[in-house]
Amino acid sequence: MLTIRNRAVPAALCAGAAALSLLTAAPAEAGETTYHGCKPGNVCIYRGEVTQGNPVYQTPGKIPDGKWGWVIVNNGRRDPGSDHVWFQYKHNVSSEPWRWKCLHYYPGSGFKLDVTDDVTPVTIRDMYWGGEC
Repeated sequence: MLTIRNRAVPAALCAGAAALSLLTAAPAEAGETTYHGCKPGNVCIYRGEVTQGNPVYQTPGKIPDGKWGWVIVNNGRRDPGSDHVWFQYKHNVSSEPWRWKCLHYYPGSGFKLDVTDDVTPVTIRDMYWGGEC
């Protein structure tokens, strides 16, 4: 009888571990999670704070020149050589020069440009998908 109990305990533990693994989700792959309304595989523009569901523009392709916003997010899918978003930007109503920016894909650091603390939003141009920043 002791032998049966010793075998039953490990079996119960294994069954419990298997059940727990069904409840625990695997970490999301890059570009497989919607980020505050920005769908997987897209680059998005927000006109204000990033909150659930408020991108004013999103595309899996190229953002047309002249689009503007306060936050730009790269929610692209991992694809070595073409999963980073490159573009030029400058603040609206500013004589400052255009600056190049590269955004890594979400999750991780460097996946967004956020200028919500600045006085004016930014306009972007020459956007393309490319390799590492």
